[in-house]
Amino acid sequence: MSPAIRTSLPSVLLFGAAALGQAAEEGKGLGDGHDGNRASITHLIDLFDENDVQIKATDRQSRPVSMRVTCGKCHDYDTIATGWHFHSGSTNVLSGRVGEPWVLTDNRIRTQIPISNRGWKGAHKPSDIDLTAWKFLKKFSSHYPGGNYGEMEPSDEEFDGESPVFERAKISGKYEINCLACHHADRKHNQSDAALEAAKQNYRWASTVASGLATVKGSASELDDFYDPEFDGQKIFTHYDKSRFNSENKVFLDIVRKPPSNRCYFCHSTQDLQTPGSDEWVHNEDIHMTSGMSCSDCHRNGADHMISRGDIEPSKNPHGSDAYLKAYNPKKVASYSCQGCHMGNPDADDPAAQMGGHLGAPIPEHKGIPPVHFEKLSCTACHSGRLPEENTARVRTARMHKLGRHGPHGRVQPQLPHVVTPVFARMANGKIGPHNMIWPSFWGTQTNDVVKPLAPELIRELAPDQLGLDADDPERVNDWIELTEEQIGGVLKAIGEHDWEQEADQPEPAPVYVAGGRLYRLSSNGVVVSETHEAAEPYKWSIAHDVRPAAQSLGSNGRCADCHDKNAPFIFGQVEVDTPLNPAETQTEPMTRFGGLDGGYYQMFAFTFLFRPWLKGVVIAACVLLGLVLLLYTLKGLDVVVKAAANNSTDDEEE
Repeated sequence: MSPAIRTSLPSVLLFGAAALGQAAEEGKGLGDGHDGNRASITHLIDLFDENDVQIKATDRQSRPVSMRVTCGKCHDYDTIATGWHFHSGSTNVLSGRVGEPWVLTDNRIRTQIPISNRGWKGAHKPSDIDLTAWKFLKKFSSHYPGGNYGEMEPSDEEFDGESPVFERAKISGKYEINCLACHHADRKHNQSDAALEAAKQNYRWASTVASGLATVKGSASELDDFYDPEFDGQKIFTHYDKSRFNSENKVFLDIVRKPPSNRCYFCHSTQDLQTPGSDEWVHNEDIHMTSGMSCSDCHRNGADHMISRGDIEPSKNPHGSDAYLKAYNPKKVASYSCQGCHMGNPDADDPAAQMGGHLGAPIPEHKGIPPVHFEKLSCTACHSGRLPEENTARVRTARMHKLGRHGPHGRVQPQLPHVVTPVFARMANGKIGPHNMIWPSFWGTQTNDVVKPLAPELIRELAPDQLGLDADDPERVNDWIELTEEQIGGVLKAIGEHDWEQEADQPEPAPVYVAGGRLYRLSSNGVVVSETHEAAEPYKWSIAHDVRPAAQSLGSNGRCADCHDKNAPFIFGQVEVDTPLNPAETQTEPMTRFGGLDGGYYQMFAFTFLFRPWLKGVVIAACVLLGLVLLLYTLKGLDVVVKAAANNSTDDEEE
């Protein structure tokens, strides 16, 4: 080593240590930056448990891997925890565009309640229905990415039945962010196993088992409330695959920066219920996927994991905030929207992003389509989702219906909530686009004009006889059980007799039931009456997938009748009204209601298309006739000119 190097080395090391310390102080993980090299980083790493103790192949009583500690050695876990997938339980959560909610369902009491902490219109906060972090995990942990609710400490006063939740949570452990659920490219990774461990309340073990690193025997849900492994002995055993450890007790994890689409699919799949399960092979995948793209090619994010959602104009988002706009830089995010990729984003800083054709996207010409269509419709209105038919269809989604669970714990296939699609409705930007939609159903109270749902557990306690909770109905255990107005009246009376705690200056809350777009209440003489109410309005969220190829888009190849025929389902289709009242009957609302369109006007406009072929013939015939007239007069004019020229020539010869 040269003297110059020996002299400078301490300074270099000191500078490097200072830089690392500064990076840590600034909250920047060592692995969250990018040095410009596109090669994947090899993750041959040490594994650590939640106590920051290294896990070794020789351990007799192994503990599960902690993502917070293991991944947090190089990545800023707390910054990642602010990302879109992980902050839904925060009180200051970013709202963003209205999206798919969690839905609390209970078919026995005829309930499906959309819930979210994001302040989306029509969705209720979990706290509104006494859904604590512990109860939330019990309901939704099968497709929960971890963090937030999974790491909240329960209060000493909270009980799950007769069990103190504080003690139960110590047994189950924290449900940390499962980094491997997205970034693990190993085909052995089985997220269904994480769902199984979560069902057993083995939250701290979920990511370890799903990754294939270990198997687990034992169930936290079956242990005594005050189980303590220090005194009662270990009853949940973690068995690591020792072949995964090298001689230095390091483990190779096939980690990729860009999540494989298969990881996204576990939580973001949709099943079309109009096609029998045996015929699902006839369905095509999104055209982008079949072209070789992945979900993360468009849905990108930085170290903060604020994944872009295809917003064209996020600055105009009605639920926007300074933090939202900071995370969703309009110039960058708009470049990965439909319009930005295909047609370019003129406001982008990158010249390539201004040009369009991103990642080989074809630049559409939209020949013959009047510009007004692009002012009134979103790109997805013509290109995305299920092709519209006379009546809307039903779909199931992975998160709502717990799809993707394999093995015995996946045998029960819930049907609720009922999701209808496609509903062509107004989006936040005023354009019409396709939506998924659910009709909320719940028992609640109304104070002044504010309607709040009641917790399902309370309804089960107040009105078991009126709802027939003791009766067995195995054939429809996962679907609506019919509800009569007589039962509604009985349950409302039971709710009204409950002793409510309320402020002294507040009126007594009135019991109500919401279903099928109607609010049911008791009149002054005890009769059940119904009315429309904002709280009963359906909850809908816009969809963008699956995208169909251009040849299968609405209106392609001059097919104006796709939308403008007098029976075109895009405008004149019928939207199913889902309700437990007379569920066997077909109950619908016109599509025009959700698009905010005047049905009479568009019927008249569509009527004109009946005569358009005649009009074209008349126009062509008129043009031909006009051409003949012009030709005739042109010939006559030429005749006059020729004769005049001949007369002039004769006069010249005579002179």
